[in-house]
Amino acid sequence: MKRKSRKILIIKTGFSEFLDRGISTTVSYGDVLMCTAILPRFENDHVTWVTSWAARDILKGNPYIDELCIFGPVSFRKIQIRKYDILINLEKDIGISTWVDQLKAKRRYGFYFDERKHNINCLKVNTRYLLLGQENQKDIKKSAFEILYETMGQQWKGEGLVLKPRRVKEKFDIGFNYSVGSKWPTKAWPLDKWKSLQRLLKKDYTVTWQQGQKNLNRYFDWIASCRLIVSSDSLGQAVAQALGKKVITLFGPTNFERMQGLNNLHFICSPLRCPYMPCYLPMCKYRKFCMDYIQPKKVAALCRRLLK
Repeated sequence: MKRKSRKILIIKTGFSEFLDRGISTTVSYGDVLMCTAILPRFENDHVTWVTSWAARDILKGNPYIDELCIFGPVSFRKIQIRKYDILINLEKDIGISTWVDQLKAKRRYGFYFDERKHNINCLKVNTRYLLLGQENQKDIKKSAFEILYETMGQQWKGEGLVLKPRRVKEKFDIGFNYSVGSKWPTKAWPLDKWKSLQRLLKKDYTVTWQQGQKNLNRYFDWIASCRLIVSSDSLGQAVAQALGKKVITLFGPTNFERMQGLNNLHFICSPLRCPYMPCYLPMCKYRKFCMDYIQPKKVAALCRRLLK
């Protein structure tokens, strides 16, 4: 007997990061995209997703989302008069969590405002994973997706990220997704390393450098035009994985284990034995910079192996 379609409400604006404790006015596109991994579990349901205006292009045309609402008064009024079977709040913002607590839902997952502690709390047992901040989670070996599913009381079964398919032909063998955001500039692989990698590959492969950073749709189309993406730990790796590309991600100050288990995603980690890694710091406090120790020859060799 087919299960009756449920009404699902997901709140993920990107103002906070799912695995980080900070709140920012700069939207984390990568974090919004990461949370789309829960959508396949609601394939037969009616899904409403509330997001920020800045992150709307991440979710537009998503095959699992029936209604996309922009965070603001118009959406608030519409949602407050409805009743939902499942409500999932993936924002740690106090204002959002307080509003969410007023909504009507049979079951709730994610974050809520704890009046007793007068702070944000989590409805499932993995609270400590989610509220400490990534720099304090070195002993946790689970992927972000395992933790995300545990937040809903479920087990992750390898579901990947979901984006609207792009109708773009592949024109390049390798794309260099070299730019990083302003929050963690220490994720960046030095430019001279990228140039060395290009010299090692250009005789045998077509190489293109990151394009469309100021326009998400152009950026997605650039990624879709590549067979393989070499990336820092940034939005580009997540977009490429969602679009079914082969991906090589370079890790230094952040934890590669957060992304493990996704198809087509390959890691090269800094071999530097830094006592602070993974530090998640915007500025390096060690005498050596970890990303300097990733060698272009090693990256080139993996590119060649994946493009055979």
